[in-house]
Amino acid sequence: MTGLSEYLRVVWRRKWRIVVVALVLAATVYARSDSRPDEYAAEAMLSVTPGRASTPGGAGLLARSYAVMAGTRPVVARAVEDGKLREGASVARDQVSAEATDDGFVRIRAEGPSPRRAEQLATAVAQALVTTVKSRQDAARQEALAAPLAEMADLERQLGSRDLAADAPLRAALLARYTELTRAVTAARLVPPDRVEIVSPARAPSAPVSPQPAADALLTLVLALGAFSVLAVGVEVLSDRFSTERPAEEAARITGLPVLAQIPKAGGAEVIEAFRTLRTSLMFMSTSERLRTLAVVGVDPGSGKTFAALNLAREAAALEVPVVLIDGDLRRPIIHERVGLPRTPGLSEVLTGTVDIAHVGQLVAGWLRVVPGGSPVADPAGLFGGRLFGEALDGMTWAELVIVDTPASGLFADALAIASQCDATLVVVDAQNSRRRPVRHLVDNLRQVSAQPIGIVLNKTEPTLRPSYYDTKDPKGPRSRPAPSAGRGSPAGGGQGGGEASPSRSTPAGTQSQ
Repeated sequence: MTGLSEYLRVVWRRKWRIVVVALVLAATVYARSDSRPDEYAAEAMLSVTPGRASTPGGAGLLARSYAVMAGTRPVVARAVEDGKLREGASVARDQVSAEATDDGFVRIRAEGPSPRRAEQLATAVAQALVTTVKSRQDAARQEALAAPLAEMADLERQLGSRDLAADAPLRAALLARYTELTRAVTAARLVPPDRVEIVSPARAPSAPVSPQPAADALLTLVLALGAFSVLAVGVEVLSDRFSTERPAEEAARITGLPVLAQIPKAGGAEVIEAFRTLRTSLMFMSTSERLRTLAVVGVDPGSGKTFAALNLAREAAALEVPVVLIDGDLRRPIIHERVGLPRTPGLSEVLTGTVDIAHVGQLVAGWLRVVPGGSPVADPAGLFGGRLFGEALDGMTWAELVIVDTPASGLFADALAIASQCDATLVVVDAQNSRRRPVRHLVDNLRQVSAQPIGIVLNKTEPTLRPSYYDTKDPKGPRSRPAPSAGRGSPAGGGQGGGEASPSRSTPAGTQSQ
């Protein structure tokens, strides 16, 4: 799945799920945010002036270092102690933040349960920062002057000694060093310290800064829509299943084949109508050659290919068209059980040359003849690739339509061998369980072996509601329907979605398990 268009297509198909989940999450965030107590914020502004001349931007760098200092535990602890605040140092530290500007200002922000408490905390932290900076600078200056002052004291002691003559050369050297130290100490004391001053006292607006339920919910909604959209696409890619909303559109796009019929999983009249739609589509399909032999293939066991082949044959025979249904699944033939016929003689005997095609198959309805699978064989794929299978298809000259059921193409190569010798191929796709990649791979393989895939039969789709105008209820009251007669003269079995199907001509034959 690549491209923006495919991403948007998946999101659009799942739009209501995404929107509903995002709205529920946003509503939850709104409720939780609205239940929190109000918080107020106050800001105090401080200016930072470097003591020494600095390079451009030096004030901003110094302000950033003091902004970091404002949030440290010593400064906040001093603010709590000096301001006699109720909050502990740990709690107050979580409520305080500071940021610096490039032009040398520090903005201290504090939050509290009321405007007054927020102002008190911001003011206390600002004053604590000023005090801390001053005390640290004083301590740094004292530390820097400690060594020169100690040396000057030692020089004063030596110069005051009686053993040192007034005209001694050593006295002159000591006096010169003392003078040098005096000048250095005086110069150091004259250097102005960095100044941190409160230029704007803390003020808190009357409106709380949090919670903001509407803003929180809106942000959650936007983020949830984006996150769930990405998640929906990820699930679509990883699951590799067909969309439940528009499986026909997706199947046609992936395979490049038209969807000729959608068989609903609910059963009943909708299933009958779907097979009649398939019959009509095949009758009026424009092909370059006459469509006489038709292979019905599916990727996985249980896709419903046998169910589709049996019911298509029944509906085609209902038009008084000579139809032959061949059970091409020699590994696990099942059609003979569905119509109540013996398994042998069947197709395997024809392909091994032991029985002529004219002596297999029995008439199960007025215009429908069924050829069972026959005895087990060692190499079914090899038999279908031989000339006898093609000759068998050509030998059924009296049949206007020959439908061949096949084993699962995802397990065996038999289906490709059968499809390559038929005029056309129907691909049965289970809308609930089939995977996109295997289905696309099957269609590609059919084309590689010169088979002619002409369309998709989408099985087990969601039923569509019909207008009540077309209901077959008697306006005068309920009317009993004649019970269908069971017997060997019509296909027997149950339809997948509609429960047990009767063997009458008005119900689907077989089950959707093959």
